[in-house]
Amino acid sequence: MNAGFDEGHIITTLEMRMKCGVGKCGRCNMGGHFICLDGPIFTLEEIGRMHSDV
Repeated sequence: MNAGFDEGHIITTLEMRMKCGVGKCGRCNMGGHFICLDGPIFTLEEIGRMHSDV
């Protein structure tokens, strides 16, 4: 963001939180979202909304 990019244009992966990859184990649950089912690629804006849901 210091370089002037908007939160909607910064993209990252949250694969490190995944274990089973099919939403069964719950390990990747983050703010009511399952990373393996809803992602694993997210914008910084989406990640910020996930944390506010916790």
